[in-house]
Amino acid sequence: MFTRIIQFFVNSPVEILILWGLVVVLVVALILNRPSRVTLATGKHGSLQISRHALHRLIEACCEQVKGVDSARVTVSGGTGRFTTRIRLKVRPNAKLDAIQGYLTQEVAAIYRENLGIENDGPVEIDITGVVPEEKGF
Repeated sequence: MFTRIIQFFVNSPVEILILWGLVVVLVVALILNRPSRVTLATGKHGSLQISRHALHRLIEACCEQVKGVDSARVTVSGGTGRFTTRIRLKVRPNAKLDAIQGYLTQEVAAIYRENLGIENDGPVEIDITGVVPEEKGF
């Protein structure tokens, strides 16, 4: 029985293309279907959630307060307890990159732990995407 099904698909290229098309659509749907909210706590009276956008903005606001950082874009992926945090920064020419990296790694861990109540074991990846010139005054 199983061999007949295989022979049917092997002998008909149209069915093979349709089958592969369905597999590709399924894989893409699974990859793109990540939840828009992260559950922080669950109890008998309900749950506490934060949207991914709010989580991104929270970390971006922290990054933009650091001296030498002009702007930040954050992407958080993964699940609770194992978030991968990717920070893309535009910095000023006088920025101390090693100090910024160490400070932001600590601050992001503190945000997860203190603000959100999550122990995050995931990495914090920092990419410098540009250097913004200093503003010249009068």
